[in-house]
Amino acid sequence: MPEPLRARRLDETDADAIAGFMRSAGWDANATPDGVREWLQNVAAQNPFEPGAAPPLVGVFIGTLLVACLTSIPTRFWNGREFAAAHWLKGFWVLEQHRDGLIGYLLLKEMLKHVGIAASMPAALAPRRLSVALGMLDLGTVRNYIKPLRVARILRKLDSRLLALNGVPWSATIALKIAKIPPVAYAAETLITLSLAAARLPSILAVRALTTQLGERLPSEGVLDGLWDRARTAGSCCASRSGAYLKWRYEHGINGRYCFASCWRQAELVGLAVLQHPERLDDPRLAGLLIGSVVDLVLDPKCPGALSSVLGAARRWARSLDYDALLLTASHLALRGALLRDGYVPMRGNIHLMLRDPGGKHGLSPNLDAWMVTRGDAWSDHL
Repeated sequence: MPEPLRARRLDETDADAIAGFMRSAGWDANATPDGVREWLQNVAAQNPFEPGAAPPLVGVFIGTLLVACLTSIPTRFWNGREFAAAHWLKGFWVLEQHRDGLIGYLLLKEMLKHVGIAASMPAALAPRRLSVALGMLDLGTVRNYIKPLRVARILRKLDSRLLALNGVPWSATIALKIAKIPPVAYAAETLITLSLAAARLPSILAVRALTTQLGERLPSEGVLDGLWDRARTAGSCCASRSGAYLKWRYEHGINGRYCFASCWRQAELVGLAVLQHPERLDDPRLAGLLIGSVVDLVLDPKCPGALSSVLGAARRWARSLDYDALLLTASHLALRGALLRDGYVPMRGNIHLMLRDPGGKHGLSPNLDAWMVTRGDAWSDHL
């Protein structure tokens, strides 16, 4: 390097450098030092776990130029018995002209000096490899499930050539071409719809005593805390879903990004699903499909009908908006059977859960099946 590399924590005194980095990285073409200072102040003030405390933000400089940045998100991890302060790592970015060197390694190494328990949910291979090299555990790929809603339309839009390039067997691509024929597509949709309805019959009986609501706002913080107190008795490892966290995560400054399906047993909240409208409609992997997402779940473990009930509300929401399918990302193995019965098809995941528990002092499980992780964790629904 023509100038020395320096990795360190950033603060408001670095507002000029951070604004320049945001513009160069394409994060915000209109970023200004004043805007950065306001953002940093708001992040600290809105911290739901330690109000006023700014979560670590680190960067790497070449001389005076900021060329890499990594942010963190405060959280608390539950190990089935107690909480511990932790951070999600998010926003790992190195300017394109400075990649393929030591900068990414120095960036993550610097962040790990300022956090204790930490986790991240990267999809790209490079940050996963760096995380492992610096002592984080790769717990594996978080499961994806897809709920088809408009089967005939999905069959029409899927590209058999793209499937062949992705390694799908030749026989499957031929079957898809046949399924695209309108009479065959509509017959397949009818058969699948009836089969899924039959599979849901036991769940329908279990939710008779429950009611659902769909809204643009979350229930009150106290009601959410009551649900969270019961949800964590399931004993899974997970990040906090307290009322303060949920309000901060999904309501503050979001402007209609999310919708909320809630499930009630009389006046008691027993289930919550956070729903997200489709994004990245230009993504070629989606073949023009409109796919809504279930990005978070909080469930009362003593109410077996809660999951089916909130998923039913999510299905009605997506159908009312004419979406083609619903995507749900959830790690816990115990959910798999219920999701299959509700018509969710397992798909290959793309997000890995990386964990750092120094010395294993907090007892966080290294087994992904014991974790309740969703796409909402680590803000992984923000592409």
